Amino acid sequence: MTARHLVLLGVALAVLAACGPKAEDTAAEAKNGEAGLTECGGGASGGAFSQALCGNQQLAALDGQIREALVAEAASVSDAGAQMLAQGQQRWLEAQRVACGVLDAETPLTPDQNTCLASALRERAVQAQTVVQQIGGYTFQAVEIVNAQSISAEAASAAGMGDGPSALMRDIRFPRIDGAASPQAQRFNQLVAQQPQYGLEDQTEEQVDYEIVYAGPELISVKFELYENTLGAAHPNNSQRAVTVLMTGEGRALTAADVFTAGSGWENFITDRSVRDITRQFRNNDYDFTPPARDVRESATKPHLWLITERGLTILFPPYSFGGPHALGGAEVSIPWTDLRRYLNPQAPQPIRASA
Repeated sequence: MTARHLVLLGVALAVLAACGPKAEDTAAEAKNGEAGLTECGGGASGGAFSQALCGNQQLAALDGQIREALVAEAASVSDAGAQMLAQGQQRWLEAQRVACGVLDAETPLTPDQNTCLASALRERAVQAQTVVQQIGGYTFQAVEIVNAQSISAEAASAAGMGDGPSALMRDIRFPRIDGAASPQAQRFNQLVAQQPQYGLEDQTEEQVDYEIVYAGPELISVKFELYENTLGAAHPNNSQRAVTVLMTGEGRALTAADVFTAGSGWENFITDRSVRDITRQFRNNDYDFTPPARDVRESATKPHLWLITERGLTILFPPYSFGGPHALGGAEVSIPWTDLRRYLNPQAPQPIRASA
């Protein structure tokens, strides 16, 4: 392991170590600008809640699993990336404190609070193993915007959320290319960055997660899953969208002209194919639903709903986008490049061009 990575691990541990052993690391201090490694409850992530967490054997063990995973991931990213991982974990842990109703950290955790925190920490331990991904020659790191706001038992009950301690959560994740030196990589980071659409005072939960469905020298295609739920609303809203960035030239979002030849009739083809596929998907439901071609065309021809994969084009149809009721949810239609060959732009980026 290089000296730089040793420093990175020290920095990450200094911030992540809600339950870490006491040690000294002046190199980490210089990098972090704060205290070095500290014992449980001290340093940048200290406080009564950290002490309560570390005083619980079960929770401390789960916290240790998360720290180990994040420190391992930090070894694959830049100094700035390692600090972002550490800061993200701090914010996440504080949000779980609020979400689990730990409002008085000086008081021992109740059984319900213990169960809530244990569940959250288990999920986080799994998530922490994939916060850095090596795909297509790029190092992608998850960026997180996580916080929570508690709401009263009365407000929760009135909104159908039960009468226990509750909170509104904001949990937004999106990728960044670590060490983005090229203009194209910097542009990718700008185009995929997500921001909250609501303030916590708007009483609306927000969740955004992502999947990198393709990454290559000429383009990167990312799928986003979005969720929002306003306190007292009839139901939550789910949606999807795609961001595909060309990694050549100036770096920009994919357009229809990058994929298809103008005047080839591609719009009619993907509309007809999507109507047929969506009808098949919902054939056995209670609605016996056939989507209106006009609504399908409106969505199918929008590049921000296109995912570029190795095998073909996947068109996202979020709820309501194809003329169906909310109960049907969303749909996806995948069309192989071989079926689209006659419509494709011969100059399309890879992996599209191989079939053009």
